[in-house]
Amino acid sequence: MPWAEWLGRSSVPVLCYHNIGGNGVPLAAFTQQMRWLAASGVRALTLAELRRVLAGEPLPGPAVCLTFDDGFCDLYTRVAPLFAQLGLRGTVFVINNRLRADDTPCHQGEVVADAAHRAFTLSGDRSAWLSGAELRELADLELFEVGSHSLTHAMGPLGPGELAEIPDHWAYAPWREGGRPGPAPRLAPELARPLWREAEGRAETEAEMHARVRENLARSRQGLEDLLGRQVTALAWPWGKAHPVARRAARDAGLDLLLTLRRGPVAAGTDPLDVPRLEVRRAKGPGWFRSRMILHSRAGLARAYCALRL
Repeated sequence: MPWAEWLGRSSVPVLCYHNIGGNGVPLAAFTQQMRWLAASGVRALTLAELRRVLAGEPLPGPAVCLTFDDGFCDLYTRVAPLFAQLGLRGTVFVINNRLRADDTPCHQGEVVADAAHRAFTLSGDRSAWLSGAELRELADLELFEVGSHSLTHAMGPLGPGELAEIPDHWAYAPWREGGRPGPAPRLAPELARPLWREAEGRAETEAEMHARVRENLARSRQGLEDLLGRQVTALAWPWGKAHPVARRAARDAGLDLLLTLRRGPVAAGTDPLDVPRLEVRRAKGPGWFRSRMILHSRAGLARAYCALRL
């Protein structure tokens, strides 16, 4: 039986990628996945089409939504040519303060996401990310829509410095490698938790968190709209993690489609402010990819599978 007969029933697989190659999905595997989707007659949905599915519009056939977090430059060099060849399109969720200046060269070779974030944190190196001009070109060619991945994609302190051992994570690089004095605090994604206000020796209130997150996301949205000359109203939470206060702040910043990394079907009635995604990881083979596409194409199967996984 053709694979396409099992696809596109009552749920849309919303796939999440980061870098292609490096410590991300290998280019050969990604190419195989995309060629299989195209050969199976799977259509890549726009964000507007995804919104209509959530509102109850029936799927006309096999469909997928292809999303990419962070905005690494391999979208321009590796993914865009493949999409143009296969008639696919995706959405890139961009970190404003990582965009590379137009007059600077991009990273040569495969992008390793953790190393790229560490280099930015320590020295402001943006070579692994798209430039503004490249992002505009991808949008103008209609190969990618653009959403926000926040203004800064940072981690913030949850309390005063207390860690005897520094975790091996790029957010702790200033303490491990940059000579920042004193014990490191525990860090968490800045949009996912109330943060510690060092000068006042206390955690921020919900009202303070709301104001901080709203400003972050409103500035991200405005900056991307100014760059692209088109509306930006979708957000993918950094690390897939949010907070009820942050969700309200995102809505107040004019964002009406919020994507997570939680598991679950994406179907009629799914809350557009809490959209699940399936993260595709590097070690998974073609059998895993095809089976997950089938599972996430049927709302009941996706719901049962994700409940078992939890």
